[in-house]
Amino acid sequence: MPNDWPETPPSTDIFADDLLDGETALITGGGTGIGEEMALAFADHGADVAVASRDMDHLEPVAEAVEEKGQNACATTVDIREKDEVDAMRDTVLDELGDISILVNNAGANFLTPLEDLSANGWRAVVGTILDGTAYCTMSVGDYMIDNGGGSIIAMGATNSVHGAPFHGHSGAGKAGVHNLMQTVASEWAKYNVRANTIAPGIIETEGVTEAAGGALPEQILDTVPADRFGTAGDCVPLAVFLASDASAYVTGSYYAVDGGHLLLPSPY
Repeated sequence: MPNDWPETPPSTDIFADDLLDGETALITGGGTGIGEEMALAFADHGADVAVASRDMDHLEPVAEAVEEKGQNACATTVDIREKDEVDAMRDTVLDELGDISILVNNAGANFLTPLEDLSANGWRAVVGTILDGTAYCTMSVGDYMIDNGGGSIIAMGATNSVHGAPFHGHSGAGKAGVHNLMQTVASEWAKYNVRANTIAPGIIETEGVTEAAGGALPEQILDTVPADRFGTAGDCVPLAVFLASDASAYVTGSYYAVDGGHLLLPSPY
């Protein structure tokens, strides 16, 4: 019997409007999906927001929406696989917004393929974006945070980082590396007041995910999700707002699955 679970309430309904006043967030992959919804939610709660990706056409509407909410915005293109471009992105955001106190490593890449068909170029494209890109952004922005009183780093992981998943060998390995990296950052940089946490979405129905799945998520996958529904981009937003804020001042090195119970053992009933 399906669970009658409510949709996750919008973050604007459960947090104070000024929760992120005075903060400045940089969100990679901020032009679509989860990154876009985080950008708008952060602005709703008083943060200035920079969004970055390789496609300015996606970024500009998000930046305009942030400004319509009364916050300052920045849109800048970047290939996070290139360290020089990451440093340039950081400098652009600092020039335009004056600070970065929140970093969301949201940019990702994926396509479905069995390992025996995975080429070296395919491996590098996915792992380079997920793991190298997250590392470059973390180290680049982290240098600034260390010298400027700290900050909150949020990495978007995935539940396939803690178990194998067919056709996700490259992305799962990359996300597992991200999880470990955030724990190391949390351990080493706590003395600088830099916090690092991982949000691990389960099966989230975004445009990118459905494209990777060939246009639609197979309905039989729902049998593995106790909540009996696929997640939405908005399901990840309230947790991100919490981790970005001082409400989570004593939270670092943690891993949060947002998956409707997908990681749990299947029920025998």
